[in-house]
Amino acid sequence: MIGRGNAAWFGAVAIILILFGLLFVFWGLSVFAALMPRDVLLPWESALYGSIMVGWGVTLLLTGRIAFQRDDAQLKRALLTGLAAWLAVEAAASAWFGVWFNVGVDIAVLLLFSVPLLRN
Repeated sequence: MIGRGNAAWFGAVAIILILFGLLFVFWGLSVFAALMPRDVLLPWESALYGSIMVGWGVTLLLTGRIAFQRDDAQLKRALLTGLAAWLAVEAAASAWFGVWFNVGVDIAVLLLFSVPLLRN
């Protein structure tokens, strides 16, 4: 029973994180502009973006290592689904703002991760 409670808690926090991510995708971090000087907002956003990439990279590194050590197809699919969701949303936002080089980067990153995750 304790394991189910922990899984539910973890899932709830993950859903909250996803919802905040969508908030920021659609309304941006400018929702915090009243809380800080305008000249701090862009450097802070950049630091947040970098720290999210570091955390996501560490998660992929450690989880990916487990998936390949165990040859766990279900975990590999989960990793690929998370990567695809991240890169699809990022590419769509990049296209919306006309940052086309990043759309190409997103496609390349997805392809690079997909090759080992899809191989048997």
